[in-house]
Amino acid sequence: MSERRDQPESFGALFEQAGGGRNDRRRYHVGDKVEVTIVVVAQNAVFADLGGKQEGFFERADLSDPDGKLLVAVGSKVSAAVASIDRATGQVRLQPVFVRGSEGEPVTAGLGGGQKGGGGAVVLVEGARVKGTVTGIERYGVFVQIAGAQQGRGGRGLVPTQETATPRGADLKKHFSVGQEIEAKIVGIDEQGKIRLSITAIAADEERSAFEKFRGGGGGNVAPEAPAETDAPKGGGGKKREGGKKQPEVRGFGTLGDLLSKKTKK
Repeated sequence: MSERRDQPESFGALFEQAGGGRNDRRRYHVGDKVEVTIVVVAQNAVFADLGGKQEGFFERADLSDPDGKLLVAVGSKVSAAVASIDRATGQVRLQPVFVRGSEGEPVTAGLGGGQKGGGGAVVLVEGARVKGTVTGIERYGVFVQIAGAQQGRGGRGLVPTQETATPRGADLKKHFSVGQEIEAKIVGIDEQGKIRLSITAIAADEERSAFEKFRGGGGGNVAPEAPAETDAPKGGGGKKREGGKKQPEVRGFGTLGDLLSKKTKK
């Protein structure tokens, strides 16, 4: 961490220059949950504002995806836990739990790698596509335990009814079953750690991706290949899942599809 201490513009250095002292700092304990904002990205560490003119740090590897790509930028919001505290310096090492973008914008579509000392649980990131298992079905939505995430509330998300890709007013228990595997996108994580998932967002992303590829190809005469038809009855389409249930067929919103159709007919 020497590279950080040598930087005169560091958060800690500025604080000391302003005449602050450690007596004003909050005393943290291992396991404390904190909400922090990324302020500096260094070569081997990422520093975050703990409030009260105090900062903590993440090891860069803990905020990178399996390919080594950093999942955060300056301004990103991170829910974290205090992993350790240096008794000599008081420096706080943090462990990420959730990553959000600045101003609520997604940081990346990737997932973080395993956390040191965290049992191998992934870091959940807004914008990521995840797989999971249905753990509960209510009239307002479907609860999903995200694969690879910590068990329990910290790794469980909700797909609200309007994000399930089912017809309006449909009985969700006819489309989902406990134990069924589904795929969804993380569209939001609030400061309490509540995770909002969406199945319909996947369709929107795929439609947008197909359109961008079409445009990038010079607007040729061949439209993106349409999804294969199934013999399933209307309203119950999709792939079969465990328990005999089928994940609702994810339908596009038509806007980009209509544009592609019109363009190919010219």
